[in-house]
Amino acid sequence: MSVDHERIEELLAGYVLLSLSGEDAIEADRLLSEHVPTCPMCRETLAGFQAVVGELPLAAPAARVPDLVLPRIHRGMTDTPARGRRGMSRVAVAASVAALVGMAGFSISLSGRASKAEERSGRLLDVLSAIGQPGASPVSLRSQSGGAGGLVEVSGPTLERMYLYGEDVPDPAPGYEYQLWLGSGGTFLPIGDPFRPEDGIVLLELLNVDTSRFDEIWITEELEGSHPSAPSVGGAHSWHNMLAA
Repeated sequence: MSVDHERIEELLAGYVLLSLSGEDAIEADRLLSEHVPTCPMCRETLAGFQAVVGELPLAAPAARVPDLVLPRIHRGMTDTPARGRRGMSRVAVAASVAALVGMAGFSISLSGRASKAEERSGRLLDVLSAIGQPGASPVSLRSQSGGAGGLVEVSGPTLERMYLYGEDVPDPAPGYEYQLWLGSGGTFLPIGDPFRPEDGIVLLELLNVDTSRFDEIWITEELEGSHPSAPSVGGAHSWHNMLAA
């Protein structure tokens, strides 16, 4: 019987974030006692999530969190229906939160660049707050080349902005830049301006993007100034996922 490691990763993320209940909690307990001890991949995943949670308090200097931010995040994590617009479970939302926290924590902590760290901390709070909104639907984009670089898209019918966040994103090939695409029925639109990672970090905030009109998302390398009409999926780096209705 094949092992669904994507599902296991989601459960482990929820376990570390203490966000599981009911059948999800029972399944996580069973995995932790039966599967994880014998699976090097899952042991490494669990250790990575636990390390992220342990590093998080060191990610930025002590500061008073705005009164309106944490309640919104907590409310979103506890009150979001088990299934959202894109059919994403609460565990999957927790996994995406863990991925975002992990990306930001490791890029901010011990970086020695205080101004950038402070800026990224504030931007990450915006993303986490967006995830906590009712109807928000985080989607993890999969690298088509199997390389490094995780990207998460966050949007929803109640959000004014669409977010794209990633860490360890490689630079595009010389003379190329990245473009975000949304598609439906094989027709694609470029969304926002072309971009490049900054120290491996990508954070886009895009206003007035109605993702409910689309069912597919791509990030592709495009030749500078080329203005293509569809994603060029043959480059060295690209990311993709479906936006299920």
